[in-house]
Formats: sequence, C-alpha cells, structure tokens
Amino acid sequence: MTSSAPTSFPKRKLGVTPAGSFDGPLEADLHSTQELEQLLAELGLYKSEETARQEEVLRKLDKIVKEWVKELAIQRGQVNTNVGLFTFGSYHLGVDEPGADIDTLCVGPKYVNCEVSFFLSSCAISVVYT
Repeated sequence: MTSSAPTSFPKRKLGVTPAGSFDGPLEADLHSTQELEQLLAELGLYKSEETARQEEVLRKLDKIVKEWVKELAIQRGQVNTNVGLFTFGSYHLGVDEPGADIDTLCVGPKYVNCEVSFFLSSCAISVVYT
C-alpha cells in the first residue's frame, strides 16, 4: 500500500520581515505626530520626574535584592541566584496617582525566605550608607 503523504514540505522563510519602505515620514505624518504629542502632554500622559524616580527606585531595589540573594547563595552553598521583582496594582496598570505606592512582588529561590533577615545583611548596610 502506498502513502499519499508529500515527500517534501515547502520551505518557509522565518525571521524578521523586511521594511515596507525606507522613505521618510510624509508631511501629514509629521503633523499627526505633533498633534498626538500635544494631546498626550495636555492629558499629562508623558513621563513625569516622579515616574522617572519610581523607575530608578525599582532598578536600585532590583540590584539590592539580587546582591542579597547572591550573598545568601554563597553562605548556603547554593547555585541558583535567580530572583525577580514584579510590579502589580495601579503602578503596573499605569493608573497610579502622584505619591502612590508601588506594589512589588519579589520571587526568588526556595532557600530565601522570611526567616532570613535582609536588614542584617551587608547589602542592606551598604544601602544605608550610600
């Protein structure tokens, strides 16, 4: 009995598609962009100094937590130092008010738990003095 299945499959091109055009924007495109930027500014949707400060705080917190987990890994003879910070709530949704808190969840290895005091680690001490 013979099979009717094809013996070869058509070749597919995977990857990034080429640019649709290398032409610059039209005058109408520039005008639309200017109108959109003006509207965003009027609605207060551009990043403020506070937003930039919040992002900097999250970057610093991420660095501190990663250093702390590395320190614990060395103390406990562990290899896994994967840790991540995840925001949620109004900040994550982009609807936070000025001065609002940033709800943040830290997910790390099993050997890092509430029984380990972060505030007694050298990472926390260096934060206090820098």
